[in-house]
Amino acid sequence: MDSDLIYHCLMSKDETVLNKTIQDIYDLTVAEFPNASKRFRTIMSRVISDHPRVAKHAVLMFGLYLTPTYAQRLVTEAKVDVHRFQYFYMYNLPKLCNDHLNGTEKVDSLQAFVEEIRIQYIII
Repeated sequence: MDSDLIYHCLMSKDETVLNKTIQDIYDLTVAEFPNASKRFRTIMSRVISDHPRVAKHAVLMFGLYLTPTYAQRLVTEAKVDVHRFQYFYMYNLPKLCNDHLNGTEKVDSLQAFVEEIRIQYIII
C-alpha cells in the first residue's frame, strides 16, 4: 500500500489518505474552475466528511478521469505503480466512467461501478 496511492485508497480501512486525495483533486478543480457551483462544492465536502466508501471511491475515480493534471502528478511523483496505473488510466478508467455515465448494464449503479473499478485496478 505504501508504494501505490490508488491501491492504498481502495484497500485501506483508514480513510485519511483517501480523504486527502479527494481533497487534492477538489483543490485542483476549484483552482481551475473558480466559479464551480455551490452544489459541486457541497457534494465534494459531504463526500470528504461522510463515511460511505462507495461515494469516496467513485469521486476518486471520476476525479482522476476528469483531472489529468492530478493523474500525471501521481506518475511523476512516483506515488503509484506506473505501469499498472498508466494501463488502467488509459484503457480501463475511461471506458468504465463512460459506461457508468451511459448506464451500461454491467456498471449501471454506483456500487457496481466501484466494484468493477476495484477489480480492474487491483486484480487485473
